[in-house]
Amino acid sequence: MKNKQKQSQLRDVRDVLDVIGGRWKAAILASLCDSEKRFNELKNDLGEITPRTLTKELRYLELNHLVQRTTAPNNAVAVIYQLTEHGHSLNPVIATLVKWGKKHRKEVLNIGNVGE
Repeated sequence: MKNKQKQSQLRDVRDVLDVIGGRWKAAILASLCDSEKRFNELKNDLGEITPRTLTKELRYLELNHLVQRTTAPNNAVAVIYQLTEHGHSLNPVIATLVKWGKKHRKEVLNIGNVGE
């Protein structure tokens, strides 16, 4: 019984990481946790991301119902991205990642310096 329970837990983790894993998805979600943003605001928040990659990741998050893309009223050019209700359900996960990242940033950054 324990093995089936563990397999189920591992499947759940894989499922979550399939949706929010990778270099940019969680960062995009974190950027949208507090407020809706336009494309360039997201790009500025994320820094190094290319417009092509940001577009690809936003589409993926839309397909998974985590992000909603809407056209700003009275401005057909302005597109706004915001978390859906489903996306907001990840707020505690994102908050935990932020907390862990702050606490362990020094150790994480030093990993690349091992053996130098």
